[in-house]
Amino acid sequence: MYGDQRQKIMVHPLPENMTLQALDIYHVYGMEHQNKVVALKGVSFDIKKGEILGIIGPSGSGKSTLLLSLGGMLKPSAGQIIFNDGTDITKLPEEEQFSFRRHNIGYIFQEQNLIPFLTAEQNIEMPMTLIDIPRAKRKARVQELMERLGIWHRRTHTPKRISGGERQRVAICRALANNPQLILADEPTGSVDSDTSTSILNLFQELKDETGTSFLICSHDPIVGEFSDRTLEIRDGIVIGEHGLGIDLSDLDSSRLLVIDNQNRLTLPEKALMGLKGSLLYTWELKDEGILLKPLSQKEGKLESKIKFCTSCGADILPGTYSCSRCGAKLTRIVR
Repeated sequence: MYGDQRQKIMVHPLPENMTLQALDIYHVYGMEHQNKVVALKGVSFDIKKGEILGIIGPSGSGKSTLLLSLGGMLKPSAGQIIFNDGTDITKLPEEEQFSFRRHNIGYIFQEQNLIPFLTAEQNIEMPMTLIDIPRAKRKARVQELMERLGIWHRRTHTPKRISGGERQRVAICRALANNPQLILADEPTGSVDSDTSTSILNLFQELKDETGTSFLICSHDPIVGEFSDRTLEIRDGIVIGEHGLGIDLSDLDSSRLLVIDNQNRLTLPEKALMGLKGSLLYTWELKDEGILLKPLSQKEGKLESKIKFCTSCGADILPGTYSCSRCGAKLTRIVR
């Protein structure tokens, strides 16, 4: 790649303790003149080295789209995904992106996606073959990983001849084969029993402490919340809260820290919204103890004209148009 081309995909390197930074990630599904779905609406966060970061949210919240975007398998409509060395993977040409993924990112999915006609050993060895690691080093790495996860005795078995838990451990070995700086895991404990789940998450903690590998885990499994250093809560494509270590998924209100994102948006919890009694307009006042919101009466809240704005990203929508020029979302609400 030419020097000026390389410069376009590089930004300033991240701080030494940071693996990845996502900045204002948008993703819009749907072609021009079709109904568009805004799956991600300006998501921003970072992942520290040696951190387990959990992602939670209901179905349709944008978790899978975010995971695919961070892994370079889905190009965001807008935003930056920057790795430690300053590489913005959203700007990489396809061939460069393949190479970057193979060296820096590992993937673990609920459906293990193992190659059915290869043995467990060969499945784990495959990522190393793709980046031309010498055979002796490949074999040593495979044995090291399989022994650590207790499946070395299954090395000559194909996926259909081993249990679901063993297949998941093969998939984890494969993800770790190239010593990636980031592991992306989608429901990694979804197909295994509770003892195996605990064993897998204990392994993740050991690896993050020993090697500085970072893990981003999307999961509905309560045990994942107990092992995550931080957990981001996503709803409707927006990060609405952050939780610390050891959260209880059945009582998120007790641990949720509200997030003001890069678009200066603050999403209030449902309990708070219920207390606002449906009013749309509020005055605000900065107090020593925080911000005080006061609802306007119906008479006070009348405006001379209708204000049209995008509820996805907050941008103004010009008169006579019905979609956002910034993110492509359709106009869904009019404030009076």
